Amino acid sequence: MTQTQNATSFLDNLERSRLLTEDQIVDALERLNLGDEDPAIDVAKAFVANRVLTRLQASRLLEGRYRGFFIDHFRIDDILGSGGMGWVYIATDLESGEKVALKMLCEQSSNDAGLLTRFKLEARAGMQLEHEAIVQTKLISVTPGLYGDIHYTVMEYMEGVGVDELVAMGGAVAAPQACHIARYAAAGLHHAHARGLVHRDIKPANILVDKQCHAKVLDFGLSLASNSAHEDEFSLAMIFGHDCLGTADYIAPEQVVDSFNIDRRADIYSLGATLYFMLTGQVMFPQYKTRAEKIAAQQHEHPRPIREVKPSVPEHVAAIVMKMLEKDPDRRFDTAKQVAFALEPLARPTTIQFDFRQILDRRYAIAQQRKAFLDQRSANASAATSMTMCSLDSRATRPPQASIETAIHKDTRVDNRAEPEPIDDSDDDSPDSGMAR
Repeated sequence: MTQTQNATSFLDNLERSRLLTEDQIVDALERLNLGDEDPAIDVAKAFVANRVLTRLQASRLLEGRYRGFFIDHFRIDDILGSGGMGWVYIATDLESGEKVALKMLCEQSSNDAGLLTRFKLEARAGMQLEHEAIVQTKLISVTPGLYGDIHYTVMEYMEGVGVDELVAMGGAVAAPQACHIARYAAAGLHHAHARGLVHRDIKPANILVDKQCHAKVLDFGLSLASNSAHEDEFSLAMIFGHDCLGTADYIAPEQVVDSFNIDRRADIYSLGATLYFMLTGQVMFPQYKTRAEKIAAQQHEHPRPIREVKPSVPEHVAAIVMKMLEKDPDRRFDTAKQVAFALEPLARPTTIQFDFRQILDRRYAIAQQRKAFLDQRSANASAATSMTMCSLDSRATRPPQASIETAIHKDTRVDNRAEPEPIDDSDDDSPDSGMAR
């Protein structure tokens, strides 16, 4: 889209956007010694550098877009991340002043009944859960938009990195820190399991970690309650296939066979695969590249022993992981609470140092690539549809998820020098006692 060329046009768009009042715009120009004659790009950069606007707001205004910065009483500030169904934004609740994460279903997904069902399932599951080791879902809503209804959920905002990003920053995670993160995740999962929910997609990207090494599970988009409506299961089966729902590098063997008749022990396997990844810095079967090969390996092969990959990992830690990764669910830990208790004496939190602005910059670049990918696929699908009969199969026109891996600046690192924090020996139900509510 063509960018505005002069400050006057940029400032007109800014005033029309309602992000700033006319008086606030004038004050910013005077304070930064800027005028209408300056190039729009220079004004935008100065506004971003001085936190008058966010990068997302400025870039959209430069494109001449002044709508879409407000959804009900939430102001969209920046991109927090992107996924297969839509975008996650940093937003401000104008009623409370609180920062939140606002997940919005993208236009293509809104038109797909199956993905809309998955979006609602994730929100409904999240609303049932309230635990310090789970990203809290605060609201699910729909509001009229310029081109149709906008479906969105509002979640707890956390300045954290995914476990996948954590490994990208510093390689394999030290065993005490990895056990602490997995213990938190296990506590959150036990809370969900106690309410009849199986996550079904535990993987590094779905566990966030903050600078204090507190971890939270997110994305219950593939979870289904044991008493969920049949039409919900049918919708997910139509999208993902009834035989295999999950992520190939972390999926439990029994989940490959039938994703809709599994129990909490499938999540324990996936958490074990995630812990293996943290401890070694690699997935369990790095020699396989295709989804089919990885799924077959999950069913029939054993990963290389952890201590062969990383001899520094304590033997007892490796034994816990391998018990979580038993092919037979009956040979695994029976509950995530048992996993948390097993990991507790081995876990020590370690301060994690990262520049969250750098993390957001990288995610923003990935989101832009993803958007370009989806736009191109959507255009191609529209062109194909115009020349052929319409297909009743939504997968024929639904853009697939972009295969873009997260990359992090190498100067963002893990600080392993911090003193370990003491373990809380109380018998409460927080992750610090190895228990879930």
